[in-house]
Amino acid sequence: MTEIPEHLLKRAKAAKAKATGADAPAADAPGEAAAEAPATPAAETTPIPVVEAPPAPVAPYVAAAKARKTIPWWAAGALLLLPIWAISYVGTLERPPQEATGMLAEGDHVYEARCASCHGATGAGGSGYAMADGEVLITFPTTAAHIEWVAKGSDGFGLGNGYGDASRGRIVEGGMPGWADVLTTEELIGVVLHERARLSGSDEDAALAEAIDHAVDSGTLDLHGHLDPATVTIDEIQTILDSVGEGHDGH
Repeated sequence: MTEIPEHLLKRAKAAKAKATGADAPAADAPGEAAAEAPATPAAETTPIPVVEAPPAPVAPYVAAAKARKTIPWWAAGALLLLPIWAISYVGTLERPPQEATGMLAEGDHVYEARCASCHGATGAGGSGYAMADGEVLITFPTTAAHIEWVAKGSDGFGLGNGYGDASRGRIVEGGMPGWADVLTTEELIGVVLHERARLSGSDEDAALAEAIDHAVDSGTLDLHGHLDPATVTIDEIQTILDSVGEGHDGH
């Protein structure tokens, strides 16, 4: 007869007791529990990998701004000083001369078109006498005498006759045309005042030109006609100049 091992008998009793609801028999010895089959260890949980979301796309202008090189510190300092340098530089520039207007502007235009070819663009002289640097003021001490000469010319005065300041000894030799029948009275007076005020620096003639402008603009003086080269006199011309107000005696 085969002997059944004790631990198998105990296991059968335990199974029967479990089936019938009876208490399982207590272990006879401390080593009996160890004889039972070891419990199956719990399965390890596999961690779920965390997937990070991809970064949002960078706008092209943001990428370009980040890639742009910054201004070096020394250049930033130079830029801060640039406005000061610009102000200093502008202060050293020469101001353009004030542009003539009114009667003087008219005279400038006439001089360039009619007189510059003989007397020079700046009045320095050429085939005709110089007018710049006060020369014309010496030859014609009064504005009226200057206007008379330009109005009549060489033919009006006559060859061999003197003109202008007698101390200068200018004698008519021909070549100076009379302009009274070509230029209006306004143009003729304007070119004379341009020669005296702008080319020779006469402040009095510049003031006279301004006074004539006011008189013409206000309608109290009409210079659209022509002087008669055959009959015009210094007194007639002086009357026109005096009509713009006191203080302008033709000088």
